[in-house]
Amino acid sequence: MLIRAKLGFIILVLLAGFFPLSVRAFADNEFESSYTVTYDVDKTGITTVAQKVVLKNLTSQYYASDFTLTIGSTTISGITASDDAGPMETKVNKEDGKTAITVKFNQQVVGLDKQQDFTLKFQTRDFAERVGKTWEVNLPRAPEGTDVAGYSMVLSVPGDFGDPTSISPQPQSKSQSFGRLFFSFDKSQLKESGVSVNFGSSQIFDFNLKYHLSNDQIFPERTFVALPPDTNFQDVAINRIQPQPLNVTIDGDGNYLAWYELPRRSNLDVTIVGSAKLYINPKNTSVPVLSSQEIGQWTKNDQYWQKNDPLIKNTLADIFNGKTATTTTQKAELIYRYIVNTLSYDTGRLSGNNIERLGAVTALHNPHLAICMEFTDVFIALARAEGIPARELDGFAYSQNNDLRPLGLSHDLLHAWPEYFDEEKGWVMVDPTWENTTGGVDYFNKFDLNHVVFTVRGLSSESPYSTSDVSVMVSPNDFIGKPSPDVQISGQDTIWSGFPAALTVKITNQGNSVQQPTTLTAATNRLIILDNKSIALPAIPPYGFVIYDLNLRTPDIWRSFLDTLKITVGGQTFNKNLHVKPIFLFKPFPYVFLGLVGLVFLGYLAVLLIHLLRVNRHPAKK
Repeated sequence: MLIRAKLGFIILVLLAGFFPLSVRAFADNEFESSYTVTYDVDKTGITTVAQKVVLKNLTSQYYASDFTLTIGSTTISGITASDDAGPMETKVNKEDGKTAITVKFNQQVVGLDKQQDFTLKFQTRDFAERVGKTWEVNLPRAPEGTDVAGYSMVLSVPGDFGDPTSISPQPQSKSQSFGRLFFSFDKSQLKESGVSVNFGSSQIFDFNLKYHLSNDQIFPERTFVALPPDTNFQDVAINRIQPQPLNVTIDGDGNYLAWYELPRRSNLDVTIVGSAKLYINPKNTSVPVLSSQEIGQWTKNDQYWQKNDPLIKNTLADIFNGKTATTTTQKAELIYRYIVNTLSYDTGRLSGNNIERLGAVTALHNPHLAICMEFTDVFIALARAEGIPARELDGFAYSQNNDLRPLGLSHDLLHAWPEYFDEEKGWVMVDPTWENTTGGVDYFNKFDLNHVVFTVRGLSSESPYSTSDVSVMVSPNDFIGKPSPDVQISGQDTIWSGFPAALTVKITNQGNSVQQPTTLTAATNRLIILDNKSIALPAIPPYGFVIYDLNLRTPDIWRSFLDTLKITVGGQTFNKNLHVKPIFLFKPFPYVFLGLVGLVFLGYLAVLLIHLLRVNRHPAKK
């Protein structure tokens, strides 16, 4: 199944119409509302939503004639509403990816502290989603506004889903009955973000990437394409690269770069086929320690991350003004929340063929023109200005509703989201774009199994770029990533005693996954290895190789013997047989020896002749 962007969540906006007797009026603090919301998810992913609303009149002058809920989805069906007097009239208006449901009260209730209770029900597929073998449920946060007096939520899912592998925020209570699981939340938990629950710990995606390279210059050019890298939340298997690259290296951000030589005025299409396995929890719980050089690299000023700009510094001061934030997580979350609440996603920008990247400063000047690039750039610039290492992740994000979870779909970008470095957690991925567009689904405290990383940009805000010519499919099959180191030892098979010998060792990864850092050991029986016998090898990506020189010498100059050079890498041993011979068995040796003797004799004669000539010219006086 080719993945399309399609997954949504409800956004609640209270728009109550107030009437003083027979004249319509809109006044603040005239009514307050309370909500009791249940989400019942069935085995097919259809969610039945029941909103029990209590509208309380805070004056004796007004009454409510209708009530409107705006829901961030257009895939809603089975809409019904009722109060104590019976069914209520409903009016539905779908526009700009949202559905506005207006219910008309059967009775107009006037009087201080008078209440009108009603229930609104509907069904949608936009809350629960099955992706491969996993289920993901995402629910919106509580509606904003001082008129919201109370809010409680209950999520009910089939027991067949199993216990959640992750849930954010943690529910107030959890129970199980009649084959269903129930999770309860209150308003304090849902003020900042919604509920996100994962059932399943991993997800598999198959991908097919195509890069279109071009060299318009009159000279050959060496260039590269980026392969999806391994991260702490992602394993990658590269099954095929066509054509095969010259080499695959790893840059400072962990990207796998496949190198090609392009002749002058030529084009080249590169196809990369593989799979990615995403994890909800980090593979390695040990937190790396960044060096001062790495911290400097990931907190520096850059073209689209203008951390030194006065606007960035002033914005950062406003964010922390009156706030207490001592940890990296607290600081990053304040920056994140500011971006979510300040920038607005502009879907109109996606209609152009060439989407201009604004950068952090321009985005803050034009907060209504943001897409995922701007949400990401602003976060990175502000985080770096605060001294928090931050990077950009580009790739593919699974989405069933492009209005709520949009993709960039630009020349070099499908979706972008940032990550920051926390001293206690390591690199942490967040997605302020999707929290903004989904009405508060939490993408700060918990991530999902839908973001496939193609490239990491930290050393540069512009490179490497990832292709948008992609096909990504959920895979029902797991894969086994298996590195396969192969060692080729080149050099002479015969070593002449008394003379040094130089061999070249090339270690190539012929497997489909990265060969993790390991140790190369070299051993012989009698030959002396002049270099270090143990070499620390770096990580070698699929189709990549590294080369080392190995220098040997013989223990003496007169013995002849057979020896074996043994190279061990990744538990495998590779041998090269060597024949050591005395120098006097070297076939040209007699001629070389006689030649040397002749040269010495000629030299002696030359010296003797010069001496005799000098004696004859200057005879000794008597």
